[in-house]
Formats: sequence, C-alpha cells, structure tokens
Amino acid sequence: MIEPKAPTASFRAAMLARDVPGVLAATTPGVVLRSPITDRFSFRGHRQLGELMADVFVVVEDIHYTDDVGDARTRSLTATGRAGDVALEESVLVRLDEAGLIEELALFVRPMPALVALAAELGPRVARRRGRARGAVVAGMMKPLAFVTRSGEGLGARLARP
Repeated sequence: MIEPKAPTASFRAAMLARDVPGVLAATTPGVVLRSPITDRFSFRGHRQLGELMADVFVVVEDIHYTDDVGDARTRSLTATGRAGDVALEESVLVRLDEAGLIEELALFVRPMPALVALAAELGPRVARRRGRARGAVVAGMMKPLAFVTRSGEGLGARLARP
C-alpha cells in the first residue's frame, strides 16, 4: 500500500526520477544511510549520500515502490528493481526528524544473488572514488562471488527445496 501523502512521497518521487538533488532535499544534512552490503561503514551527510545515489542510479534500474507505510517519524518502504539483469527486492526503514526530513535510511535487499550482484556492481564504483586501484581490488573480490552466488543459487534451491 502506498500512502500518497506520506512524508516520504518526495523521496520516492526523487528516486523514481533518478534525481540526486531531489533525494538530498528530502534528507537532513546529517543523514545516515546504512548499507545492505556491509556494516563496516555507513554513508553520512549529503556529500556521501549524493555520491552514492549517483552510483546507485547507474547500477539499479526499474525501481518500483510497492509499499510506503508507517507514521510521521518511522516509515517502511518496499521496492523492486534490477541490478544488471538480476531482480531484487528492497526494504528501507526510514527515520524522519520532526520536520519530516529523512535522517536515517537502513536498507535490506533480497534475495542473496541480488544483494551480491548489487555489491559487485556498486562496490567497485564506490571504491573507485578513493582511487582506481581500490576500485579494481573491490571488483576483483566481488565478481567471482557474484558468479558463484548466481550460478549456484539455482542448484542450491533445487537441492534444498522442501
């Protein structure tokens, strides 16, 4: 269910329009995005969030929101999309300040092949901002994991299916 007048409506609209300034306008200057890929670091503030969203809009396609529920301070968004040719489902826990601006986003992505495909595409882009070599190292680490996860998922599911 999507509430048309939800406090997160402008954020959703900016995401669908792939509008980085619009995403930032819906957030506080000190916004924190908690990655679905790692808990080793978060993206903090408009600069880091803006850089990340520019990369996300290159990697994630066909975003479609299916739910936006909650109250004035806490919302839950669910969406579908694709990372490359891998379908993904995303859930976002959104915390808002008293003015209705987003101060925290905690993302969760499923299924595992989609999360790994997202990490394999997004990780090197994020790392490359700190140097080409870092991007190459992250790509070298993630591409084999994405291949194994994606190719093994079908067999693993068949073997484990109840």
